[in-house]
Parts: sequence; C-alpha cells; structure tokens
Amino acid sequence: MKILFVGNSGPIFLTHRLPLVLATLKAGHDVHVALPPSPASPQIAKHDFKFHEIPLSRSGINPFFELRSLMALYFLYRKILPDIIHHVTLKPVLYGSLAAHLAKISAIVNTISGLGYVFTTNNFKSKMLLILVKRFFRISFLHPNKRIIFQNPKNLADFLSYGLVDKKSTVLIKGSGVDTETFKPSSEPHSVPVVMVASRMLLDKGICEFVEAAREIKSEGGKARFVLVGDVDLDNPMTISTSQIKRWVNEGVIEWWGKQEDMPEIFSRAHIVSLPSYAEGLPKVLIEASACGRPIVTTDVSGCRDTVINGENGILVPSHNSKALAVAFRRLISNPQLRQHMGEAGRQIAVNEFSIEIVIQKTFAVYQDLSRSFSIQPLH
Repeated sequence: MKILFVGNSGPIFLTHRLPLVLATLKAGHDVHVALPPSPASPQIAKHDFKFHEIPLSRSGINPFFELRSLMALYFLYRKILPDIIHHVTLKPVLYGSLAAHLAKISAIVNTISGLGYVFTTNNFKSKMLLILVKRFFRISFLHPNKRIIFQNPKNLADFLSYGLVDKKSTVLIKGSGVDTETFKPSSEPHSVPVVMVASRMLLDKGICEFVEAAREIKSEGGKARFVLVGDVDLDNPMTISTSQIKRWVNEGVIEWWGKQEDMPEIFSRAHIVSLPSYAEGLPKVLIEASACGRPIVTTDVSGCRDTVINGENGILVPSHNSKALAVAFRRLISNPQLRQHMGEAGRQIAVNEFSIEIVIQKTFAVYQDLSRSFSIQPLH
C-alpha cells in the first residue's frame, strides 16, 4: 500500500510516530510523511520514506492561513494518491479528513492523541472555538471509509456522546508506545530524592501546581529536589514564559533543566516522575518513566489515569490541587521501599500494556481492516 502520515510537529513526530512509520516502511510499503517545516526537518528527511513539508501551524486560527493549509493538503493528496492517510493530532485530523474526502482518497485513519486546550479550558475564546471545532468534526468525518483511533476510553466516550463519531468506526489503542529496550530500569541515585516533571512548560500540564507543591514541601524543610525538564512552547497559548520559570528558579523552589534529548538518562536521575496535567490523550512521558522503573504521580483525569493502577505503580491525585500533589510527593519521598515496589510494578505494566510492538501490531490491524475495502495487499 501507499500510506501517507500527516502530523503538525516535526519534533513530536520523531518522539511519538517515527517507530510506527519505520515499521510500516520495513513491511515493504510506499511510505510518505507530511509535516510543517521545523528544526527537525533535516533529521526527518534523512530517512528512507518520502518527506513533504506542508504549510500547517499548530495553533493558528487566521482564516487565510487555515484555508491555505486545507488547500495544500488537498493538492498533496491529489498528487500522491495514497491508499491510506493517517492523520495525527486535531488540526491534521480536521483539515486532513476533509481534504481526503474531497480528494476521493480510499481510506483514512485519524488518531485523536489528546483534545488540547480548546476542550480543557473554560474561557470564552475556547468555548467559542469548541463550538466551531465540533461542527468542523462533523463535516470532516463524512468520509465513508475511516477509522478513528482514541488513546483513552474517556476521549472515545466524549466523541460518541457529542455525536461526532459512530462506534463502528472507532478503535482504542492506548498511546503511541514505548521502546522497552531503550527505556530500561536503573537503580535510584544515592542522593536527595529528585521529583521530576518532564513536559512542555504549559499551564495545562499542571506546572504551576507542581511548583506550589514544591514550595509547600520546601517551606516545611522537606529534603527533596524538584526539577522541570522541557522547553517553553511559544506556539501554544497555554505556554509559561521563560521569565516566570526563571523567577521560580531564583526563588529556589525548582530547578529547570530545559529541553533534554537523552530521556532514559534523565529518568535515571529521578526518584519520582510526575505529570499533574489537566487532561491528556495518553502521556508518553509517564509510560516511559514506568518503563524506567520510576513511580509516577499524576492526576485522575483522562489519559493520565490510564497509565496508573492507583497505589500499585503510582499515585493518582485530583487535578488543579497542589495540596494533594504535595501529600503524594511526601509519601514517596519518605518511603524508598514503596518507590521500589511501584517502580517494579510500573515496569511490568509498561512491558505488558504499552510497548511499541503492541501499538504497531494494533495499528497494522486497523490498516489491514481498511485495506479489505479496496483489495490492496495488507500489511503483515
């Protein structure tokens, strides 16, 4: 088959989608990838699939540029004429599905990898955008031969309740997978416990709650280091400014290690990994941390809760609640035996439920199911 993957971020493609794309290529299929230009483009272009740069912003809403993006996708689809197009994240799903329908593409796969700030924020702007997005989904999902992959049950149930999808076209595949050979367990450092958040520096990742919990514990004389790993995201309206993060650092509440490439090594320096997010698809960072044998503390919200058996491999806390976060941190900071037990349990869960091999196998099954409708040799 000729398969085209469409996303909205080169760096995220490298961390979240590249293994699936390379597996599809290895299976002997004609693979194309379309992404907006980014610093990651040269690295992406080195691979053996065909790479196309497209004009697509991650969060812009200028009508002229959005129409340009839609038309660019349509003409790309007409030029390549793939058998299947796999869209990932909301904007490629919305625009790409409509473009594929207009271009008479045989089949499409849409991965809803998280609903974004439009679904999780309650301000006036996001509420108005949500109304438009829901209407756009109804139009975009008119394609008769489609599958929509959800990464957690809550997002799937929400889309069904909104009337945006029919159940027979939906599939649940938990996350984008973790390479359990790369992300391996390691012994804890013999040092003051390090509590870490590895994420983009966004408000809806719960960064402020993490900082407040760290401030509370440090004010009591608690012996722990609190570390932020990740960069600001200027394309996201929920970004936290560099100046704000530096104020926290200067206050002595947290450390900021910035963007890091070698995440297995970074996790080996942590004792506890947290993500107090407001909502997720299924956070890759948490299954990576679990694969590295680290206990996790996260929020009882869609996506995050699906990575944790509460009390077994981590602790669930309410979202927007720094007090509860601090309680969970104290419990693990003071109990190395509990950390070890949860880390070992998390490793097994990562291997048994979230390995990249499982995700690839289930995604190939989706492609094979769609291929039956137009008599193309399926993937094996």
